Amino acid sequence: MSKRTVPDLKELFKQASEIAQQVPESMQQAAFNRAIDLLTGGVQSDRGSLSPPPKREKNKKKPPIIKTDVENSPADDLLSAIDSTQHPGVLSASKVLDRSLMVLQIALTDHEVDGLTPSVIARILTDKFRINTTKYAVSMTLGKATTLVNRIPDGQGFLYKIMAPGEEYLAHLGEKVSSPTASPQRKRVRKKRTADNNDNTAKKKAKTKQKKGTPKKAKTTSTGQKAVIVSLIESGFFDKGKTGPNVQAHLKTKRGLNFLTNQLRVVLLRLVREEKLERDKNAEGQYEYTKSKA
Repeated sequence: MSKRTVPDLKELFKQASEIAQQVPESMQQAAFNRAIDLLTGGVQSDRGSLSPPPKREKNKKKPPIIKTDVENSPADDLLSAIDSTQHPGVLSASKVLDRSLMVLQIALTDHEVDGLTPSVIARILTDKFRINTTKYAVSMTLGKATTLVNRIPDGQGFLYKIMAPGEEYLAHLGEKVSSPTASPQRKRVRKKRTADNNDNTAKKKAKTKQKKGTPKKAKTTSTGQKAVIVSLIESGFFDKGKTGPNVQAHLKTKRGLNFLTNQLRVVLLRLVREEKLERDKNAEGQYEYTKSKA
């Protein structure tokens, strides 16, 4: 066919517009394109193509996006690195709070991971220590312990970091004596004579006077524990690398001091932070502490 002129095109569009107006407004655009197609027979001119637009392809289903669980990374690393035999306190603890705090402390002091989510803590307790628990139980417990841990928003949940009060809590955990679940039943005692009661009262007063004259044994505080380790630093004990068990055995054998593992761990970590000690892992994966060169 011959090339169409501008007037021809104007007439063509006018006819197509009149045809499109005969249908509802929602269909006018499609009717206009169809009318152009019928009037031109799909012929292309040098001024552009008047053929109908190509059919729209149906929306292809996009492949599902696989979301990776970012929490698996620190959990996998810690699961392979933590030696459960080196942390018997986790197995002996009876509370979810105590176990969760211990995992946070182990991650920080032994593996330099500062902060874990409840799901990672629960996975470590379940898979590594074989203590069945859930992330909901850990989250609920740590959420109430605001004085022991720092809670930081992390995505749709929270990241928990152990604080100094939490380390102090663990250091003195072994010193606490659990109270009995039920108070012992009181035995019924018959009333004694007045003379007997008076004698008992006098004996109690005498015992009280004797107790007042006896000095109480002072408890070993965290400050005193730190002073003991500092004295070892000054005496040259840490001129060569010493592991935690080495320090614990030396204190027990040479000085008659029984330091709990958690207590010693906290004191050594603080001295590392104060740059009085340095630490490096040995071939067995244990930290060895030496006197700081600074």
